Amino acid sequence: ITGDSIAPEAMEILSKKCQVQFAGSYPQPALLAEKLRQEKAHALILRTGKAPAEVIQASPNLKVISKHGIGVDTIDVKTATELKIPVLVASSANYQSVAEHTLGLMLSLAKDIPWLDSRIRQGFWDKTQYRGVEVYGKILGLIGFGRIGRRVYELVMPLQMRVLVFDPFLSEEKVPPGITRVQHLEELLRSADVVSLHCPLTEQTRHLIGKKELRMMKKRAWLINTARGEVVEEKALIEALKGGWIAAAGIDTFQKEPPEDL
Repeated sequence: ITGDSIAPEAMEILSKKCQVQFAGSYPQPALLAEKLRQEKAHALILRTGKAPAEVIQASPNLKVISKHGIGVDTIDVKTATELKIPVLVASSANYQSVAEHTLGLMLSLAKDIPWLDSRIRQGFWDKTQYRGVEVYGKILGLIGFGRIGRRVYELVMPLQMRVLVFDPFLSEEKVPPGITRVQHLEELLRSADVVSLHCPLTEQTRHLIGKKELRMMKKRAWLINTARGEVVEEKALIEALKGGWIAAAGIDTFQKEPPEDL
């Protein structure tokens, strides 16, 4: 069972070994559990769906759960472990894409691309008054320095940004030359012009960026989140943007997906 369509190449490989059934994007756990129960599924591939205990326990034949991407915050790993069902992730599958998307969001904020696109479609011509921002020489703060955070660092090197990293699990010998590792999150938040999130969602990182943390950031700073929506306290972020605590945010992920108000 897979929750989303998958690449034709992957489908061809899987079809030679097994029968593949689709459960649809963002399937409700109850519906996903019923699908596994009916099909007596042996494997589950997840991308946008969630696998709480009721899903994992639904099929007595379930032998493996695979995450199409990284992060297991949507999977009840404890229940899977108790049932001796391995949980796998595709750790290298999309790190390049997410890193590029992070860079895209940063440049979109620097040049106000969404805003100016909207303005010209409404008939306004702001070229003579508009002044963009250069990211050259700015301070980029990376929260989390796994595959994605490291790749973002590599992508911004030609822009000659100064890079700060906060990652409690990063050993000193794994810090590349030219990067400053900070010991405390507060130091990064107060120093960075751009704060970019690249940490997994855990009990320790849930609402890692809330009202207190947003107040620490520079008023001209931007927050970019391509990690997980719940790492940021959304109500606090809305308050920060409306109140001018920070200048802008580039958001790729939300606490509830899809968002209720579209």
